[in-house]
Amino acid sequence: MKIRSLAVNQFRKFTSPTRLDGVEDGLNVVVGPNEMGKSTLLDALRAVLFEKYSSRAQPIMALQNDRNQAAPVVELTIELDDGLYRITKRFIRKPYARLACPDGRNLEGDIAEDTLRTLLDFHEPGKTGAKPETLGMWNVLWVQQGQSFGAPDLPDSARSSLHSALESEVGAVLGGRRGRALPKTIENQLGELVTSTNRPRGAYKKLIDRIDELHEELATLQVRRRDLTQTLEDLEEAQENLRRLSTGDQDREDLKELNETRQRHSQLAELEARIEAALSEQELRKRKLEQAEEAAETRKRLKADVETEKAALGTAGLRLTEAGEQEKEARSKVDALRGDVRQLEAAVTKADEAVSRHRRVLGAAERQARLRDLEERYEKAEAAENLQREAQQATAAILVTDEAIEGIRQAAQGLEIIRGRLNAAATLVSFDMTEDGISGIDVDGEPLTGDRRSVRSVEPVTITVPDRGRITVEPAVKDRDKLLRRRRDAETALREALEDVGAESVIDAEDQNTKRQRLLRDAELARQGAELHAPATVDYEAGAQRLGDYIKGLRQVLKREMNDLDLQDLPAGRDAETALIAAQGEADKTRSARDTARAALSGPEGTLSELQTEIATLQGRYDESEDRLKRLQVEVAQEEERRSDDELQSDIEAAQTALAEQETMVARLEGERGDETVPQLEARISRLEKALEERRNKQFSLKESIAGFRSRIEAAEGAGLDEAIEQQARELEFAEQDKLRQAREVEILSQ
Repeated sequence: MKIRSLAVNQFRKFTSPTRLDGVEDGLNVVVGPNEMGKSTLLDALRAVLFEKYSSRAQPIMALQNDRNQAAPVVELTIELDDGLYRITKRFIRKPYARLACPDGRNLEGDIAEDTLRTLLDFHEPGKTGAKPETLGMWNVLWVQQGQSFGAPDLPDSARSSLHSALESEVGAVLGGRRGRALPKTIENQLGELVTSTNRPRGAYKKLIDRIDELHEELATLQVRRRDLTQTLEDLEEAQENLRRLSTGDQDREDLKELNETRQRHSQLAELEARIEAALSEQELRKRKLEQAEEAAETRKRLKADVETEKAALGTAGLRLTEAGEQEKEARSKVDALRGDVRQLEAAVTKADEAVSRHRRVLGAAERQARLRDLEERYEKAEAAENLQREAQQATAAILVTDEAIEGIRQAAQGLEIIRGRLNAAATLVSFDMTEDGISGIDVDGEPLTGDRRSVRSVEPVTITVPDRGRITVEPAVKDRDKLLRRRRDAETALREALEDVGAESVIDAEDQNTKRQRLLRDAELARQGAELHAPATVDYEAGAQRLGDYIKGLRQVLKREMNDLDLQDLPAGRDAETALIAAQGEADKTRSARDTARAALSGPEGTLSELQTEIATLQGRYDESEDRLKRLQVEVAQEEERRSDDELQSDIEAAQTALAEQETMVARLEGERGDETVPQLEARISRLEKALEERRNKQFSLKESIAGFRSRIEAAEGAGLDEAIEQQARELEFAEQDKLRQAREVEILSQ
């Protein structure tokens, strides 16, 4: 078979018709940069020859272009001995197959497929597409990308023959002298592949490590391939967008509309300026009218204020005279009441001093009573603390603490466990003999008795039989030396733990620990008793010593208080309390009389204060009113001299006429406006300018993106990603097969 031409359309990356012609006899080379579709043409050649046109298998669905999902079409012209054949296949959507034969026949559908398989001698592909077993001899001759250095995928029949030949050869090798040396050879070969723990080593381990490296390298290449494919698609999309933007049709339309809008904006802006000037003049004339009206109104208010101020001034003078007479009467009454309050204030001070002395006497009496109670508590707390110290001293003399007894118990338990293991592993030697027969027999120098007819031992035992000789028993105990060493270590640990606390045995240590616990409980009970009699308070901390110090301080305070009060002896607490109550009652009576006098004074004082405040307020108002009247009279005279009332009315009428004329002009100018406004036209101008600018920026951005995409594609052209991926995948496949072979070899050598 000779290939003469190949054409594809909508086949993967080929979204437009592409044709390869001029294929001649001999070697033909298809040359082009990486990622330009050489491998895709090879896949198209395989699909048109060996895949079924009506198949929906995954390899067939993968022939579609990712973006437009159109139906892939492939046309191939080949030359056989009888002439040229043209094969055309369409896949997925409205699929068909056509075969034009050199004898003039045009076959379609399954007939065309069957004829092609007969001509090229391969089998019908399965539901999952063409496989090596369906290609027959073509699978050996067809070299895909990255597989030129790999072994061919042989059919089952060839493999069966190869297996038979190998089995025959192995049978010849296993006979004779070579067969006897085979186990040693197997052991050596197995040692080269795995360790004694069956872990890979040598070339086997390097192969496993190489497989991991190949997996990582293949994943990296596939990521780079996906990135490059995406870059190609992005480049095509960017070029299409740039072509669409470069036509300039929309720019011309927007530019025309922009110029027209700018012209309308200029005209409308001029009209708006005239209207704004007219409105400003209208506002100015309105303000002149308001000023004229305000001047007339101000003149009217000034005259009214003069009359109001005259009336207020007369009223204020009458009230000021009346308030002065009332203030003199109130002052005389307040002076008399204030003398009575001062006498009662002195009496209250004297009564409070008496209450304070009686309160201090009562406090000193209560402090003396408290001292007696605290001294009694101090004696009991001191006795309890003495008992606590004795118990603590006795406890300190015992070295067996909770931690020490726990360590002794663990050491004893460990020794018992080792002894139990030794007894379980020991060899039992029993003597089933009469008393006379046992007589004279000794074991390791100790005689046997009626009570001792058996011996357990893990070490060699020597049995001496009178007139007969000696019997040595050597027990075959597993790990005997290890168990004996552990027993010695356990005995040493227990002995050292007992020596650390001065105990002769475990029982002695337990007794000392029990005694220590009892002493600790006695010390705790004594401590609780001391805290009960001398607890912590806000004045002192817990304990007899703190309480004693506090008692000394109280005695000094009591002595100082008695000196301050000039007392040799203190009265009883009840007598002091009765005297205090009597003094407080007398002080309360005096204070009540003072408060009554103060209450009687508060009314007249309030009246006097109110009158004084009113007089000051009235005088201030009178003075202010008099000054204000004078200023108003002067202001009215000046205004009338400057402009009369008739002149003010003339100004108002003239301003009204000028305002009416300006309002008529503004209405006429506003009538010249159309439906459009200046902000609307400005918004349209801004929108059009922005659209033109955005298209220019987008074109520039697309050009930069296209340059970047081309740069990345050119940088990746030399990498040969498809070839590298195929070669890496094939190398990984060979390595995996080699790993399976070596794993099988390890399994066989291990049996």
